[in-house]
Amino acid sequence: MNIGFFTNIYTPTVSGVVTIIENYRKELEKQGHKVYIFAAKQPEYKDKNPRVFRFRSVDLSYEIAYPLPILYSYRISRMIKKLNLDVVHTHHFLVCGQIAWYYAKKFNIPLVFTHHTRYDLYTHYLPYVPKEISKPLALSLCAFFANSCDTVIAPTQDIKDSLLVNKVKKPIIVLPSGIDIERFSQYREEKIREKYNIDKNKIVLISVSRLAPEKNISFLLKAFKKIHLKNPQTCFIIVGDGPSQKDLNKEAENLGLKKEIIFTGSVDQKEIPFYYKAGDIFIFSSSSEVQPTVITEAMASGLPIVAVKACGVKDVLENKENGFLVPDNLQKFSQAVLRLINNENLRKVISQKAKAAAKEFSVEKATKKLIKIYQDDINLLS
Repeated sequence: MNIGFFTNIYTPTVSGVVTIIENYRKELEKQGHKVYIFAAKQPEYKDKNPRVFRFRSVDLSYEIAYPLPILYSYRISRMIKKLNLDVVHTHHFLVCGQIAWYYAKKFNIPLVFTHHTRYDLYTHYLPYVPKEISKPLALSLCAFFANSCDTVIAPTQDIKDSLLVNKVKKPIIVLPSGIDIERFSQYREEKIREKYNIDKNKIVLISVSRLAPEKNISFLLKAFKKIHLKNPQTCFIIVGDGPSQKDLNKEAENLGLKKEIIFTGSVDQKEIPFYYKAGDIFIFSSSSEVQPTVITEAMASGLPIVAVKACGVKDVLENKENGFLVPDNLQKFSQAVLRLINNENLRKVISQKAKAAAKEFSVEKATKKLIKIYQDDINLLS
């Protein structure tokens, strides 16, 4: 098959959605299909992949972290006609979703939409629109778009349920996003500890996330303060960057944790598995995720996880089996982490169960199901 992926964000931007797109692209091509990426042009960035096509873009870095594609390109329109795409798959409903919809209808190609993002939880990026307007508007527009597609993919059952509540009538298929399991199981543990001169006896807590308000990293800093007071032989590595990085650095300093918290900044994706391996416990507090790939990556790395119980996370973690799901409460969160810190045997048991559970989220399995979705839609339009 010739498959067109349409996305607002793509490399070199680092995000969960970009990781998912790349995982699927690589696995689809491994299985003999051709994947063409259509994304916004990134200033001063050149793609090595000849199947990546860039729309001219608008720089909105004063509001969001990446440029957005301009809705139409005569050059790309001609190119799509020559590519003879079998299916169009959009990974967002706004902007690139409209572009994908246009080409799908123009060339009579099936249109698949993956609902990766809780759009109603990102309306703070629209500072001049009141929340009482922006949140229901985001849900309504998303549902309207979903009903114009042939198939909607929901990474979790929670997302499918929310789409049904918002009156999406088109077929909704639950398909958890896959990860490359092997990528997170073959790295040595010492590299990152050596890099940051971390004593081998220290318990390392780790978080991998974009540093933005919706990720709730401030909660983790406050929780770590409680944890560190109880056990000074702990440190916290925060992997990632984003608009909140300066504020979080300042908060860590105000909490008296400047020496115990390591902010890595942006990290090359090839290096990410080393960071997971350096950790003893993965901690997570975002409530805005659809299906957080960092959770499944941490599981594949054999990390026991403590996470705030929220949509998306609870579809991946099973409480007290492959991790701990706790309320959005600092005391209960820190207690769960301390329980793991103080019980090495429990950490090992949870680690083994996490690695076993991660296999259910392999990109190979997910891609086979994705191919069937494409084929079914193609057959319906034939």
